[in-house]
Amino acid sequence: MTKVFVDGREVEADPRDNLIEAARRIGVAIPYFCYHPRLSIAGQCRMCLVETSDAPGRLVPGCQVRVKEGMKVVTSSPAVRDNQRGCMEFHLINHPVDCAICDQSGECKLQDYYMEFDHQPSRIRTSKLNKPKREIFGPLVVYDAERCIMCTRCVRFMDEIAQEPQLAVVDRGSHSLISTFPGQPLDSKYSGNTVDICPVGALLNRDFRFQSRVWFVEKSPAVCTGCANGCNVYLESRGNLIYRLLPRRNEEVNQVWMCDEGRLTHHETNEKRVEQGDLARAIELLRPIAGKPGIGISLSAQCTNEEAAAAFDFGARIGAEKYFFTARLDGDGDDFLIRQDKNPNRRGVELAARAAGVTLHDSVEGIKALVAFRTDGLLLEKPLEVFIAIAQNQGIEGQVTLPCQSVYEQDGSVINYYGRLQRTWPGVPAERGESAPAWSWAERILAGLGIAGAPRSAAAAFDLLGLPGLKLEAIPEEGVVLEQLLPAQWPKRAPRPAGAAR
Repeated sequence: MTKVFVDGREVEADPRDNLIEAARRIGVAIPYFCYHPRLSIAGQCRMCLVETSDAPGRLVPGCQVRVKEGMKVVTSSPAVRDNQRGCMEFHLINHPVDCAICDQSGECKLQDYYMEFDHQPSRIRTSKLNKPKREIFGPLVVYDAERCIMCTRCVRFMDEIAQEPQLAVVDRGSHSLISTFPGQPLDSKYSGNTVDICPVGALLNRDFRFQSRVWFVEKSPAVCTGCANGCNVYLESRGNLIYRLLPRRNEEVNQVWMCDEGRLTHHETNEKRVEQGDLARAIELLRPIAGKPGIGISLSAQCTNEEAAAAFDFGARIGAEKYFFTARLDGDGDDFLIRQDKNPNRRGVELAARAAGVTLHDSVEGIKALVAFRTDGLLLEKPLEVFIAIAQNQGIEGQVTLPCQSVYEQDGSVINYYGRLQRTWPGVPAERGESAPAWSWAERILAGLGIAGAPRSAAAAFDLLGLPGLKLEAIPEEGVVLEQLLPAQWPKRAPRPAGAAR
């Protein structure tokens, strides 16, 4: 570590730190627009200029200059403040005053820095420069050139992280703007990240645009259900609707990014939901056959660990003969964050099956009655005498269909493709109809049949997995790696646990 002094306070900094990161270690925020810790240094917004003992009499960019032993850094001198006010004035020369209708309002760095460093009326009396507005870049991204401050974060992200150079700076001077290449849309599967890292309202998410003000939604941690990678995300919701998903930092899972497909998984929680069920009818159908031959249980790889463990416990208590495993079909994958397996918890269901000592079958056959714990990927070749479905969305209807909560709505856990056990939390404040976790429906059915002892909480269901020393409530926010599940091979660019073989 290197010792430096920021505004007179001693800081132990990593020698690789720039001045922005060194100051951040003691809670001092040096303002910036173009800098991003994951991207190359551009050094063009000039908001981060500070004074240092190495360059007396001039200001240096905090993003470009690295710390040195004994260096003294001043972040709030009159010269630094004058520069910050001047930079803000230049950034706002042509910026439209449309905060009232801008989706970035409430999380915009231009707003924040104006209030903190500028807060003065404009001295510019000429007309503002007009640029293209509402330009559709691609399926998920729309661009407003008038709001753009040319930080080029989006260009650098597409070049360096997505490794698909679909954006570029065109024209010169005040007429500069971001553009796609002629006739080519911004259709990268990671395009939504350019919206996340845009510090102003220039790039917006078409799916979220004009849907809600950010200060009206509640933010909760969650795990993306789009594929087996299990990206850590924030879920933003109001009432019983989820409005958007944003990446949540986890260096060993998704760093600070996520794919576009994952951003849209909340629509399954919002749309075409099963909301009402007939528990009494389900109990009535199962009562005469409980404990008799011909009963099967099916589980989807969309189940949480708790739902899977409860399903095997349920089957044992009603005398199920066979257990079936269903899953969504594989899709596209890559060497970064997108896995071909489009199920969030295949490894968890398999782990629960081993803990219960049962064999999973692929095709539903040789039974007369079936209780389905989620119906994703379920195919029935012929009608059954009894079919009870615990389902999240409309599609496959049983004689009785009980409404199941989505993973985003319940307390539980999932295991990603390389064996990281991750916690999920209920992130939607209002309940949707009678929906409940599948483990809860299992307990209610068994209680109606007069069978006691089923798990009555997510924590109790988690304990059925038999993971020594692990409790649901004790799983840290970043998750826990189950060493026995680590794979032999890894996707080339995929994040992985510290110490894992490369």
